[in-house]
Amino acid sequence: MSKPIKRRLLILAAVLAAAITAAANTGVVKKVLSGDIVQFGDAFIARLTGLRAPRLGEPLGREVYEFTLKELEGKPVQLATWTTDNTAAGIVYDEQGFPFVLIRYGAFSRDKGFEACFNEVLLKKGYARVDRKYLPDDLKHYLDLEKEAREKGLGIWKSTAAKAFAADVAQAR
Repeated sequence: MSKPIKRRLLILAAVLAAAITAAANTGVVKKVLSGDIVQFGDAFIARLTGLRAPRLGEPLGREVYEFTLKELEGKPVQLATWTTDNTAAGIVYDEQGFPFVLIRYGAFSRDKGFEACFNEVLLKKGYARVDRKYLPDDLKHYLDLEKEAREKGLGIWKSTAAKAFAADVAQAR
């Protein structure tokens, strides 16, 4: 393994240990950077697994950002990184170097944990589309959630400009 990769893994491990409690993989979202990118602690930035939300400046980008901000920033969440082999070395990263995470949030109960998956909420509201390039096999149901939002004309599926965003993202992948 090369030195840059080893260094990157050590930094990631240290940041994860500081930002997220190891026992339950819970942490507080320190900052929302976009509709699908969040920051934990001082340096751990992650992207939501299996989807792509509009960025600020894209159709619906501000609305999706504000929704994510309201729902997550400063609040406790549970997260799981997407790995290929359940080790830190197997964590999947996007083109910008952000690891992918699934976020559970909302009311908490001891027997069920957090009540909702934020990734799924974005898809159900039409605030994101499925990113097939980064869609793990165990999240294929995201395709059904996207289809339901599209058929209902929600979020990115309701306006011509937003539909153009969705089509551009699909072609880019």
